[in-house]
Amino acid sequence: MVPSMPVLFEPQGVGSVPSMSSSRRDESSQSSAQNATESRNSSSDPYCTYTSFDMQLREGADTQSGTVSRRQFAEITKQAQAASRGLTVKRLVEHPGFDIFFGIVVLTNAAFLGIDLQLTLTGSDGDELLSLRIIQYLYTFLFAAELLLRVVAHGKGFLFSEDWMWSVLDIFIVMTSLWEVVAGILQEVVESDVGSINGISSLKAARIIRLTRILKTVRVIRLFRFVLALRTLITSIFSTMKSLFWALMLLTLIVYVFAILFAQAINDYRLDDVPVDDREQLEIASEKYFGDLSNTMLSLFMSIVGGVSWEEVIVPLKLISPMWVMVFVFYISFTYLAVLNVVTGVFCQSAIDSAQSDQAMMVQNILDDKQSHLQKINALFNQLGSESTGAITYEMFEEKLKSPAVQQYFQTLGLDVWDAWSFFKLLDQDAGGSVEVEEFLMGCLRLRGHATAIDVVKILQDQAWIIQAADRFHSFVHQELAGIKDDIVTMNSMLGHGDADKHSEHHEQRRCKEV
Repeated sequence: MVPSMPVLFEPQGVGSVPSMSSSRRDESSQSSAQNATESRNSSSDPYCTYTSFDMQLREGADTQSGTVSRRQFAEITKQAQAASRGLTVKRLVEHPGFDIFFGIVVLTNAAFLGIDLQLTLTGSDGDELLSLRIIQYLYTFLFAAELLLRVVAHGKGFLFSEDWMWSVLDIFIVMTSLWEVVAGILQEVVESDVGSINGISSLKAARIIRLTRILKTVRVIRLFRFVLALRTLITSIFSTMKSLFWALMLLTLIVYVFAILFAQAINDYRLDDVPVDDREQLEIASEKYFGDLSNTMLSLFMSIVGGVSWEEVIVPLKLISPMWVMVFVFYISFTYLAVLNVVTGVFCQSAIDSAQSDQAMMVQNILDDKQSHLQKINALFNQLGSESTGAITYEMFEEKLKSPAVQQYFQTLGLDVWDAWSFFKLLDQDAGGSVEVEEFLMGCLRLRGHATAIDVVKILQDQAWIIQAADRFHSFVHQELAGIKDDIVTMNSMLGHGDADKHSEHHEQRRCKEV
């Protein structure tokens, strides 16, 4: 049976001229149809191996990728020059040295803020203050240049990426730094005995300058962006804000309920006839800790967080009744041992989840884990005695595997080597009889740990192809044997061997009955 071939040419009229887009679609459809035809032909071939089938699929994917790449290249040709300039700036921004340099700038700027404040408080002379102002302008220029380079490199992605909060912080810091320059100039004008500049009085100018100096401390927060450990801590803290809000709501509700109980009890007792000896002590203690509802709530909150000793707060309750003392002890025990511990556990869980979901931290942990395993595998490779040859033979591997030190190395890698020959075959991918350094490294990395989902799916895919190939081969053999049988019957009939046919037919019927 001849397979249907795709139509490669169709005659057109004189007036019909195919457009470029239609020709591209025709080219893509022809390529896809050709790849599909080749795939069907290879899948129907009973002698096709899995390797050849996989290579044909790879060739089809490469052909399709080439078509798409050529189309994309044709579309961006006009923007090549502008893109090259943007890529140059992007390479500069994404270079590790860029972050290292500006990380040092942020660190030195944090130290400079402390030095500036110290010299200002000690009343330094004008020359030192002028030098500090020049250094301040230099830092402002560097921060503005960094922000400009990042905006040029990332474009709209600067504000719409995963790090958009850090981008907003950078913009805020640069704006405050530029305003600080303006405030410094304004301060010079104010100190020159000018009463008002554009409607701004000397008092308002001084307030603006003080506010700007307070905002300078925000620059120190930028240090967290360049240090991964500090950044992880800040991210974890921010991730607990939701839990903190509801924890404070719960704690406020509990404190509010007990504050109503205690304040009402003390107020009722004060209205009753209190002995003269206890009245003065009750008035002092109750006025200090239970004067009103807000003061009572504050006293109860300080009792559980260490702001005041609850031994002092409980004094008015002792004068009322031992029952209220037991209620207060229950409040302290419940909030301190139950509520606060549960809140701490929720905070810890939120921080752990945030740290585990942080992409930068996950990538860094994966890289560190892989580097650590590579170092252990290199040490194990040298432990097997391959310094001189650069390769491991089976005899060397089997001999060294008996050593407890080598077994301990394999256990640290998470590898349970119970059969030396089976493990050696898995490492020797090229079946050369020896394992080189690269094979040993990749083999140990691949075999450590449990099978991943992609490994299982790959095995299932290969097994499904093998089953389909076996079915195709079985059908092919069955058809061929049936054809051979028909040919033999035809030849026998042509040669006139009727008895042989009857004997063969009788033998076939008897075999079917036995089955």
